[in-house]
Amino acid sequence: MQKKLPEPKQLSYVLADQLPDADGDEVFDDELVEGVIGRDSMVVLYGDSNSGKTFAAIDMCAAICRGIPWLGRPTDKGLVVYLASESPSSVCMRLRAYQRYYETRVPNLVIVKSSVNLFDSNQDIQAVLALVRQVESEHGTKAVLIVGDTLACLAAGANENSGTDMGTVVENVGAIRAALRVSMALIHHTGKDAAKGMRGWSGLRAAIDAEIEVTADEATGLRALEITKQRDLPTKGQRVGFRLESVVLGSNKWGTQRGSCVVVPADAPPKFARGKRVSEIAGAILEFMNERGTGCLRGRIKEHFSNRYVGTSVYRELNKMRDAGLLIETAGIFSLPGRPGHAE
Repeated sequence: MQKKLPEPKQLSYVLADQLPDADGDEVFDDELVEGVIGRDSMVVLYGDSNSGKTFAAIDMCAAICRGIPWLGRPTDKGLVVYLASESPSSVCMRLRAYQRYYETRVPNLVIVKSSVNLFDSNQDIQAVLALVRQVESEHGTKAVLIVGDTLACLAAGANENSGTDMGTVVENVGAIRAALRVSMALIHHTGKDAAKGMRGWSGLRAAIDAEIEVTADEATGLRALEITKQRDLPTKGQRVGFRLESVVLGSNKWGTQRGSCVVVPADAPPKFARGKRVSEIAGAILEFMNERGTGCLRGRIKEHFSNRYVGTSVYRELNKMRDAGLLIETAGIFSLPGRPGHAE
């Protein structure tokens, strides 16, 4: 018996000659936080432990909910859902400090205290969709941003270095964005080698619309957010400074003061000299070569990345990596320094 084929998928398309004329007077409405987060986008905010990334994320959420500028940048007001999977009590404490410091109440900010798994739990994905629709109805306000804190918690059970596992997480995040027409910001950690950027699968950087690195100068207490990737907005490389100011909320039973901190604008500290960050393609090649363990022909490397990068870009990056000493080339075979050079 012949197997019944599934119904064909309907693909959306547009003809180039039907696009609106570019007359230079168009007013774009595709930014949630000017120059930082676009509408319906996927963003990763990452940094070392204690760099201030969660404080910065909470401060941004509060600004969006209140419809006020965030670190000098205009925001578009809307409802925000904060998936506080790592430490909901800490997020609540920080928001209490924010409200005390500014003597205000933050409207339209929903803190989800339950853990959420976006790797292998369709039930959790459906729960997120249901909750957002519920609070939108109750508040009469459209959700504009979902924050996931942290990516490691949201991807519980996944291998962060696996393209298969993290690709599933990215796909599920995309499904939530598409269903709710909302931006998503994921809080993540720096890898062991800070110069190489965020931890885990290199393909994550290719999949997102914007990447923001948070760094701290322990000597001065000054911190910086640097936009290290921006797909469509012209702000890559921009740095915004801030510092953390303590807020006392009370004391413990022994009389020791307890509280949290809030984000206060400040000058950005000088950029750390941590070595030049490798490019997205170079990071992917190094990841591939490490997993492979042996040398590989130039053409085979190009074929491996044929569904992600243009062949000429891969060849150009291989040459740069060879010249920089990141790879060794012998008779067209590339290998890592100190690794076997024969091709398999």
